[in-house]
Amino acid sequence: MKILDILSLLMLSVLVACTTQGSEGTAANNEGIEMTSNCYMYTSKKDTIQMNLLRLGNKVSGDLAYKLYEKDPNQGTIEGEVRGDTLLVNYIFNSEGTNSVRQIVFLKQGDNWVEGYGDIEVTDEKVNFKNPKALNFNSTLILKKATCGK
Repeated sequence: MKILDILSLLMLSVLVACTTQGSEGTAANNEGIEMTSNCYMYTSKKDTIQMNLLRLGNKVSGDLAYKLYEKDPNQGTIEGEVRGDTLLVNYIFNSEGTNSVRQIVFLKQGDNWVEGYGDIEVTDEKVNFKNPKALNFNSTLILKKATCGK
């Protein structure tokens, strides 16, 4: 992603955060490209996953946090794109004092996102899926649309 694209998405996320004040929203930029801001969450008795997603056309950015029972919590940012019903992002996060980058793929199911799992490989210190087309989307960890900030 170009630096200008990243800066534009960052500036737009700040603008949306300031104007939506804790709720999802839709707006259009000068080129008529729709910009949306939505939040998604999975919660159980001991686990929480939270994703705040800013979408401008096919480009996305936002925040993602995992708090899973008996695992180290991690939180960070996501950057990527939407292709049809698939969200492909790089998750840039810190866990146990180490910065990491991991590819994450979500499949849209109604208003929800389901994370895909599959075989991985590490290339240039980044975790990628060996074959993104062969991912398993049978997870029970479904991120449901939620009110932002809760």
